[in-house]
Amino acid sequence: MMPLLGMVGSGIDMSRAYMAQNRLRQACDAGALAGRRLLNGSTIDDPLKTETTKYFSFNFAQRQFDTAPYTLDITVPAPGTLKVDTRTTIPTTIMGLFGIASLPLSASCSATQDFINTDIVMVFDLSGSMNCPVTRPNDGCGNVNQPNSKLDALKDAAKALYTTLEPAQNKLAANNLRMRYGFVNYANSVNVGAAVYDKNSDYFVRRWTYQSRRPADDATADSSTCAAYDGVRYYDYDRSRWLCRYPVSNWTGKFLYRPVVYDTTSYLAGARPAVLAQRYGSDAWEGCIEERDTDATLIDGGASTAAPPSALDLDIDLIPNSDANRWRPAWPDVEFFRNDAITGARNYSDTYCPTAARRLKSYFNDKSGFDGYVNSLIAKGGTYHDLGMIWGARFLSQDGIFRAVPSDTNDNTVADNPKKIKGFAVRQYMIFMTDGDMSPTADVYSSYGIEELDNRVTAGASNQLDRHLQRFRMACNAAKAKGIDVWVIAFSTTLTADMTNCASKPEQAAGLATNAALIDKFKEIGSKIGSLRLSQ
Repeated sequence: MMPLLGMVGSGIDMSRAYMAQNRLRQACDAGALAGRRLLNGSTIDDPLKTETTKYFSFNFAQRQFDTAPYTLDITVPAPGTLKVDTRTTIPTTIMGLFGIASLPLSASCSATQDFINTDIVMVFDLSGSMNCPVTRPNDGCGNVNQPNSKLDALKDAAKALYTTLEPAQNKLAANNLRMRYGFVNYANSVNVGAAVYDKNSDYFVRRWTYQSRRPADDATADSSTCAAYDGVRYYDYDRSRWLCRYPVSNWTGKFLYRPVVYDTTSYLAGARPAVLAQRYGSDAWEGCIEERDTDATLIDGGASTAAPPSALDLDIDLIPNSDANRWRPAWPDVEFFRNDAITGARNYSDTYCPTAARRLKSYFNDKSGFDGYVNSLIAKGGTYHDLGMIWGARFLSQDGIFRAVPSDTNDNTVADNPKKIKGFAVRQYMIFMTDGDMSPTADVYSSYGIEELDNRVTAGASNQLDRHLQRFRMACNAAKAKGIDVWVIAFSTTLTADMTNCASKPEQAAGLATNAALIDKFKEIGSKIGSLRLSQ
């Protein structure tokens, strides 16, 4: 009978001790998290002790389960980490008859900040459909921002992210660490030229071939060709363009449409160079780029998600050292489309170049600067997800053109991307938001030229969409391989498998249908980035 009583009694005592042990661990976690919020440096002051004890005691009061009084040992074993240790005993009942009067209980837990040195790049789809409210089809709304538009919601969401992370940003600054934000906006091109040129002007070619036109020497006509004066008129002719210009009414010009090599030096430097393709010169460079060399053979729209070495545009970290891997300024004023089926030719002087990207920088105590940039965003153009992902990763990379030298620094104002600041690693996040499907177009001037003429992506094949989607998958994998934590948001559009797979975790991809949901998601992302975490 006694052995049976001992077995039953020990089971009761052990079960009670198990419940008490679990509650003690929960209390330890709560106390450590509460105390860590007040930790400044390595000082354990009275307010921190009081806060830690309050949350611990709320979850496990003194004498709970008839336990012996406990004390909390609060330490800082490493910078940014608060550790709590405690131990007590719980009396037994039946086991006491066998000489075991109590059982030991203990808990040890640590809480650490998970936002040490944080870099966040927001990659925004600024195609024309962002001008529309979610209740209207994605027709671009005439490239005019409408009331309650998706673009307005995006601006509010970005500002909400800043507000959510502001306490974390302030605490980092108090410890001589930092949080930075960067922006990459994409449509059918990306406006990263100023950021790259300012870093190193040698990263751009000085001569490049554009699909353009040049004057033909055999142009002939007389004043009868031109109508009565009404300003400047263009007269189309197959593959040619006549220009009547008054009062010299017998002047004519004829153009041959073909690839033309241009010197880009002055254009890159901000000049408005005179070009033979335009009688009145060209506008200044807005900052959009043409991508460096790629591979239209190996990237065939198939299942491979690893970029081939020959696709230089997809190499996030390659430092330019030849014209093949340098970027080229987009020059819409000299770009002309021609086709046997088209009478005349059109040029791309009104091609949309998105709002200029902005490199990572601190906005500590500068919410107005952050808001001012966000408010400047304008939506127009098409949707090339691959461009956004490539440059989002490039802006975050610690090994590419924006790498810091040295990579481990004590300077928390360095403009480039170090791997450590004051011994602490830099965590990297990308928030990628789109409101539509990939929509490449063969006769649009994009960062890959005019595809129907340049064949940089398709090599003359028809599966342009599949090839751009494959490039997007390759860019996503390249970003995640660098340790970048990727969030993907499909706003008022279908969350595709490619988008879900692009996120670092499936739960970090979201399809959202309303403006309010978008704002809430950015707040949620902010709370995840800036939250406290239990380290054990």
